[in-house]
Amino acid sequence: MKKTVFLCVGGDARQTYTAQTLTKIGRVYTYGMDDKGEDTIALAHLDQLTEKADVLVLPLMKADGLDISSSRNVKVSCSDVSTHLKKNALVAGGLLRRDQIEYFSSLGFDVKDYYKREELVIRNCIPTAEGALQIAMQELAVTVNGSTVLVIGYGRVAKACAKLFRAVGADVTISARKLSALAEAEGAGYKAELITALAENISGYTIIINTVPAMILDEKLLGVMDKNSLIIDLASRPGGVDHETAAKLNRRVVWALGLPAKAAPMTAGEIIARTVTDILNERGTKNVT
Repeated sequence: MKKTVFLCVGGDARQTYTAQTLTKIGRVYTYGMDDKGEDTIALAHLDQLTEKADVLVLPLMKADGLDISSSRNVKVSCSDVSTHLKKNALVAGGLLRRDQIEYFSSLGFDVKDYYKREELVIRNCIPTAEGALQIAMQELAVTVNGSTVLVIGYGRVAKACAKLFRAVGADVTISARKLSALAEAEGAGYKAELITALAENISGYTIIINTVPAMILDEKLLGVMDKNSLIIDLASRPGGVDHETAAKLNRRVVWALGLPAKAAPMTAGEIIARTVTDILNERGTKNVT
């Protein structure tokens, strides 16, 4: 049976592991990566690709316009790779921008954003939580065990963080907007309080972990919190911290974007590969298991 042909372009370490994992189900060509997988076929130039790809796997998008991020600082545009794809090929990328989606769709390709997939979000929670714990251990002069931790939000990432930090001996409090979320947190054994009450209750925490992608830690809250507290912002852009005010007040803030790739790039890459495989299975690709 004919193998699925993948073209993986650009990205960081997790893209390398994504490509390596995909070799289990197809033939994988890579371009614009620093690291070369053992079973992948590295291309010095796209013109070296001798067959058209069934699937284009793009990294998380960072550049503007139609450029694709490359770890080798090689500028790759969508038009550079589109000519190397089969008709009706799958284009899978993370946080794809509207112009990219429109470009590939206009050429008849099936465009999917794997970072909007529920299974990827769920699987990424564990490496994100472990990355937050790693940051806390590196930044603090005290142990996480015995520390007081405030987790803002009670979505999947927040739940994973709360569970992990409590497992290593931290005293965890959950702050959320919804009473139902607070009731759930209390049922799980955590202390709980409304976000609207943070101004009165935010002092005294060793670690504050924000998971809400909205301005939560504003000038008012930064002004009343303990000056030695460590803030770990896990929220995606625009984040949840007033960074300018935090700098003026000398507050310690780590905006930890892309934690899965930094804390566990192999796991992060495997998660992306599994998600791409899920998408292929949904499309009815018979040679993918």
